[in-house]
Amino acid sequence: MEQNMNLNQLTYFVVVANQESITKAAKILYVSQPAVSKTIKQLEDELSTKLFDRTGRTLKLNRAGKLFYSYVNDSLEELNRGISAVKGGLDQTQYPISLLMEVASPFIPSIVTSIQEKFPNVRLNIAQHNVRETDFKQFDFIITSTPLQGLTNVPVLKEEIFVGWSINYGYSQHFVKPEELVSEKMIGLSANNPLRVTIDKYFLKRDITLNYKYEADDPATVRGIIEAGVGLSFIPSVTWQTISSKVQLARLTPDPLQRTIYLCSPHKNLTNIQREISNELILIFLSFQRSELKI
Repeated sequence: MEQNMNLNQLTYFVVVANQESITKAAKILYVSQPAVSKTIKQLEDELSTKLFDRTGRTLKLNRAGKLFYSYVNDSLEELNRGISAVKGGLDQTQYPISLLMEVASPFIPSIVTSIQEKFPNVRLNIAQHNVRETDFKQFDFIITSTPLQGLTNVPVLKEEIFVGWSINYGYSQHFVKPEELVSEKMIGLSANNPLRVTIDKYFLKRDITLNYKYEADDPATVRGIIEAGVGLSFIPSVTWQTISSKVQLARLTPDPLQRTIYLCSPHKNLTNIQREISNELILIFLSFQRSELKI
């Protein structure tokens, strides 16, 4: 059955639960005792469960009430923070936001464009170089393929990593077994790159060593070498979806190669603007997920 509970009911419930008294709650809420009693009864009727154990004039949360309270209290606090965040309008103070993109560098133009359009008061500083773990706290957000210990990690997309080559290379497969790549000339990122680390773990688990004939530390350079038609490489289906249509794709089988990308932050409690930027980054990644490369 559809629930029609409203904000007043939830507010009355929290106050009664805290005061353990209809009389005390009515004084705090500046309403009559019958109004509070009626509201609590309506809430219990809608939930089809009792929330309080009544002893005389004292009301104590029962097991169901304690569970419900844990959700309602957190929700009301979150709502109050939201009201405070927008009350009186959004200010135009300049806010610096620092972003470390360990992966997904092709998304940078879209991220910059979107944030400039929706948050003109944000000054965005983007870094792409690898940093030490102790330096992560200097950033508001980190985009990475490895959850970072001690930070908040939110998965924002999961992508398959295909085998890819230029049509000029003369290779023709739809499915590739990992061991079949041993004799091929491979193009790859440098060994410490996060994408390369993911790939190496996949093949190390299968006791396979690849022959990297060409290596570069810049993803754009690697994509250029792939398009030149001198070897095989690996193409993430979402984050590299802008690669040339002349690049052919095949799936590793029987176990596809995949990775998860995370939005990480050292901040336990985000400011209002950090929360907005976080939500926008998640939406950007979701939008790219919907247009991933297909075989």
